[in-house]
Formats: sequence, C-alpha cells, structure tokens
Amino acid sequence: MSAKEILDVTAIGSGAAIMTVSIHRAWTMRHAVQAAGYCNLLRLQLLLMKLFLGGYLFSAWAITSGHVQYLHSTVALVYLFGSVFVLLTVWLAEQTTQTLQQYNRELEKRVQERTEELQVALQEQQTARRRFAQLYSEMPVACFTYNREGIVLDWNSECERLYGFRAEETIGRSIYDLFVRPEDAERTREVIEQVMSGNPVRDIEWLDTTSDGEVRWVLCSTFPLLDGNGQVTTAISANIDITERKKQEHLIEQQRDELEAQNANLQQLTQRLAQANAQMERMASTDALTGLPNHRVFRERLWREYLWSLEHDQPLSLIMLDVDHFKQFNDTYGHKAGDEVLRKVAQVLEEASNEGRLAARYGGEEFAVIMPQAGAEDAVSFAEEVREAIADVPCCYRQITASVGVSTLGLHTLNPDTLIEEADQALYASKREGRNRVTHATQNRLLIPTIPAEEWLSRVREAVADPAGFAAHRMINQIVFDHLQMLRRARRVLEGMDIPLVSQSEECRFVPWARLAQEQVEDIDELVLQHEHICALLRRLQAQPSPDALLELEALVRQFTNSLRETLAIYQLAA
Repeated sequence: MSAKEILDVTAIGSGAAIMTVSIHRAWTMRHAVQAAGYCNLLRLQLLLMKLFLGGYLFSAWAITSGHVQYLHSTVALVYLFGSVFVLLTVWLAEQTTQTLQQYNRELEKRVQERTEELQVALQEQQTARRRFAQLYSEMPVACFTYNREGIVLDWNSECERLYGFRAEETIGRSIYDLFVRPEDAERTREVIEQVMSGNPVRDIEWLDTTSDGEVRWVLCSTFPLLDGNGQVTTAISANIDITERKKQEHLIEQQRDELEAQNANLQQLTQRLAQANAQMERMASTDALTGLPNHRVFRERLWREYLWSLEHDQPLSLIMLDVDHFKQFNDTYGHKAGDEVLRKVAQVLEEASNEGRLAARYGGEEFAVIMPQAGAEDAVSFAEEVREAIADVPCCYRQITASVGVSTLGLHTLNPDTLIEEADQALYASKREGRNRVTHATQNRLLIPTIPAEEWLSRVREAVADPAGFAAHRMINQIVFDHLQMLRRARRVLEGMDIPLVSQSEECRFVPWARLAQEQVEDIDELVLQHEHICALLRRLQAQPSPDALLELEALVRQFTNSLRETLAIYQLAA
C-alpha cells in the first residue's frame, strides 16, 4: 500500500471516527430535539447519519479492496453529506439549546411562582392551624378528638374545666379510662363505631365521671374527621355540661308530679263538690220525703207552661190532690205511717206522670200535677185514673183515698196563680161532697175571672215604687198574660164564638201602669201607641172579623209583649 493510500485510509478512518462520535452525540440529543419540536429535522439528520456512515464504510471497502477508482466520488459525497450533517447538527443544537433555554427560563419562572404560591399557602396553612389551635383551645365548648380505639388526641381548655383533667394527662389515654362509666362502655363503643363509619351522632345525653369522681350530665355531639384521602381516621366530640338543667328538669318533674297529685286531689274535690252541688240542687228542687219535685220547681214549671200555652194557643190543665183524713194516719198510727202514705201516693203520681207531665209535692199532704196540652176532658180522665190507683194501693193501716180538683186554662184565666186557686177550690169542693172524688173548676163554675180594680191599682203602685222588684215582675207578666188572652179570644171570635174583646165599662190593666210609670219608662209613649193600636184592631175584629185583621193583631201583640219584656229586663239591669 502506498503512502498516499495509507494517508487516505487514515484520513477516512479518522473522519469516520469523528463522525461516529458526532453521530453518537446527535443521537443522544434526539430527545431534546423532539422536545423542542424538530421531529422532521431529526428524521432527516438520522437519514444523513446513515448515508454518511454508509459512505465511510464504502470508502474503507474501496481502499482495502483496491477499487480506488470509486474512492474520490465517494469521499466527495461523504464530505458533502458530512458537511450538511455537521451544519444541520450545529443548527439543531443551537435551536434546541435556545428552545431548551427558553423552556428552562419558563420552567424556572413557573417553579418560582409555584414555590411562592406554596410558601403563601404554607404560611396560610400555618396561620390557619394556629388560629384553629387557638380557637379549639379557647372554644367555649368542651371538645376533644380521638381515634378508633378511643385514644384522646387533642383536649381543649374547656374540657379541663369540665372533666378536671389537664391536657397532658389525657393525650394518648383512652376515654374509657378517663371519664366513661363502665356501664356505658358498650354504648360508647357503638357510638364510636357509628362515627368512624362516617355518620355523625348528635345530642346524646351521658353521665360522665370527672377527675374527682363526680358524676355529671353531659350533652354530647360527635362528628367524623377525614384525612387527605377522604378516609375517617379520627373524630371530634363536643360536650356541654347539662347537670344544672337536669337538676331543674328533675325539680320540675317533681313539681309536676306534685301538681298532678294536687290536681288529682282537686279533681276529686271538684267531683265531690259537683256531687254535693248536684245533691244540693236535688235537695233544692226535690222533696226530701217523696222524691218528687218540690213547690219551687212546681211554680217555675207552671209559669213556663202557662206562658207557652198562651203564646201557642194550646190547652193546659192543673190537678191538685189532697190525701183524705191524712191527720188520722198521723194521730192513729204515728207520723211514720203518715210519711209512708205520702210516699205511696207520690209513687202512684210519679208512675202515672209521663209525656211531659210534672207531678210535684205542693205541701203537706197536698200534691199537684201539671198537664201541658191537656184539655178538661183529658185532665179529668187522668185525675180519675190517679184517684182509683191511689185507692187500690195496698196499705197495712187502712185504705188510702184522695180528693182531686182540676182546673184548665180558659179564656178567662188571669195567670198561673188563678189556675192554682181554681184547682184548689175544686179540690175543696170534692172534699165537701164526700171526698175520694174528682171535681173540675170550670164544670162547677169555680172561676176567678178578674182582678178587682183596687187590688190591681195597689199592685201598680208597688211596682212603680220598686221597678226592679217582684211586684214589677208580677205586674208586667200579668199585662203580657192579658194581651195574649186578648189574642186567644180574638181567634175564638174569628171561629164564630160570641165573646166581647174590649170591655166598655173597665179600662185595660195596662192603662193605670202607663199613667204612673211615665217618669220611669223612656219608651212609654211608644208602648201606649202600640196598645191603642191593639185596642182599635180588637174593636174592628169585634165588628167585622177577618183573617187579615187577626194576622195583624198577632204581629202587634207579639211586638207589644216583647217591648214589655225588654222594659222588665231594663228594670232588672238598672237594679
């Protein structure tokens, strides 16, 4: 081999070695070039590497095989490709370096910004931790944190005041050893298990033990705490001392029990009082010997039935009954025998009285029966039944008989008192005629048709002198009765009965009262006008009966009687 060939081989080999190193260097830069975004240039460079390497290998073959005729062309191409490769490598290196430097600057900037953000966040986190620690420590509620085993992790100052344990005495110790009572251990484990499963537990009332052994009521709420992965690892418990509240509740419960006991006693007393009042009411309204309603109840019921019968134009009868020779029972057999006789008579009357009838003891051996909506015939028939039933009563002394008097509301009846008086007169007529019989007042002309003018004037003066007293009440009711009776007589005139409606010789009983009560009654003039209108309508009906006039009269009488009742109510309120 000539010196020239040796020099060529040496040059080619040195160039190949240098190019190999360049290729290796370029190959190691491929990742940076790719990161810089020059992927296509990198592919071109790799192609040139392969061509350049192939040219060197061919040149080496040509020298060793003696085919030097191809060497010059190959070397020229190799150097051409090598020059392009070197230039491309240098350019890529510069561009990649600039890009990487820019990326590096941006990365450093971002790292610095991120570092600053992390430092700020760390400072904020540290500040928040300090604030939380301060807040947790100074929180006005006793709070502590614990893990799944009930080991205390944090213990604030309020817990120290509540339980008496200092924080350093509790951290790392179990709540079962600190304050949980043995009998509450199982329940406490259940609560911890529930909280550690992610479910908070609120408002549990516990009895906890303090450091000095005192047992206190605590209202506890405990909540799960999550770690960075969202897992429950610890829990926080907030506790409020409710011992005083429990004491107050216990005191209130005791007071409530006492009040309930007192209320029960009061209810018993109230029931007894109600029973006593009912008994007193029965005593006040019931005859003690016979059990029948007494005289007062009889009077009140008779007045109501009398007024109702007048207003509705219905019949009303009254029976008065007296036991014959009652004094002989007492004188011969003793007062107990007399009492027994009265009870037997009362039993007969009570059994016979129904359908709204009222049997009452009038007084002594005298009884009365009020029969609403019963005319004279029905009343006499009932009286005969009662008389016979009394005569059939078995008695160990002698036969019991009774004399009976009956009165019935008629067009002449003045008031309930006259109804009683007529029945009483009929009763004494039965006694005069031999006893053990029934006499009706109307059938025997035992009637009381009017009140003497002198007596009425005396009643009016008493009423004017005491407008709120019994005299005024009796007088105004009598005027009401008079006008209702006028209305009943007007109905009978319309039915064809020939009876006078307005007396020509006597003035109405309303007139004397109206004259004397001028200063007491504000609307007396209105009452006088209404009364005059009624009298004029009565005269018209007397002369020419007509249904229209009767309807007008009914309205006028209703208005007039209501005005009289209002006047009586005003009297009573003024009193």
